[in-house]
Amino acid sequence: MIVVNRVNKNHLFLQTVQAPDLICPLCANKGKLEMSFYQIQLEAGWERNTRQISGSVYCHQCNQDVPIVRWDSALDTFFITEKETIMVSTSFKTGTKGKVLIWLNIVFFGAVILFLAGLFIYHRVVPRPKTADDRYKNEQVLLTRYTAGPQTGDIVKVYRFDSSSMVMYQITAIDHGTKTIKAEPYTKTVIPDTPPITKEATLALTDFDSSKEAIFSLHDYENRMFNTPNGERVGNISAVFRK
Repeated sequence: MIVVNRVNKNHLFLQTVQAPDLICPLCANKGKLEMSFYQIQLEAGWERNTRQISGSVYCHQCNQDVPIVRWDSALDTFFITEKETIMVSTSFKTGTKGKVLIWLNIVFFGAVILFLAGLFIYHRVVPRPKTADDRYKNEQVLLTRYTAGPQTGDIVKVYRFDSSSMVMYQITAIDHGTKTIKAEPYTKTVIPDTPPITKEATLALTDFDSSKEAIFSLHDYENRMFNTPNGERVGNISAVFRK
C-alpha cells in the first residue's frame, strides 16, 4: 500500500535587500527596487526545507512586483550574488497525516511479508501429496557410476544415439568372465529425463522383450556407456534404478 500525495511548494521568507543601484525594468526609475529572498519548502504530509532559494523584486516607484520574465541581466546578477551570502538550514518533519501514511504502509508491507513467510513455512512443513514418481523414488534406489557394479534385475535408462531417444533395459545376466551384460529392452515409450513409475518398474516379465535381448560391454557400463562387446557405441547411461 503506497499512497502518493501531491507535493506542495511553499516559499518561506528569509530577508529583503535594497537594490539602490538598479533600474526598474517596468518604470525605468533607479533606487526604488528591493529584492526579497525565500527558502523553498516541500510539503506532502511531511515538510522538508530545502537549500533552494527563490527571489522576488518590488519597485516602490511604480508599486509593482517585477515578474521574473522581465528581470534584466543586472537583476539576475544581483540575485545570484546576494543568494550566495544567505545561509539556510535544511530540515525534515513528518506531520500527522504523514505519520498515518507511514504506519499504514508499515502495516501493509508487514502483512505481505508475514503472508509470504507463512506460505513458505506451509510448503516446507505440510507434506505434499505423493505422486507416482514420488512413490517410485521411495521404492527404488538411484545408482551412479560409483556403485560397485550392475546387478541382475537393474533397470537401466539409456540414451540411444541411433534413435536419439531414451530406452529402458532390464539386466537379465552378467558374465564377469567375458565382461558382458545381457539386457532386455522395454517395450513401452519412455519420456526423456522422467523416471518410470512403479508399475513400469515392476512389470519386468511382461514389459521387457526377451526376444530382443542384447549384449553389452561390462567395462564400458561401469563408465556409464552402453556399448557392444566390440566397442561399438550404442548410447550413454542416464540413470540406473534398483529395486
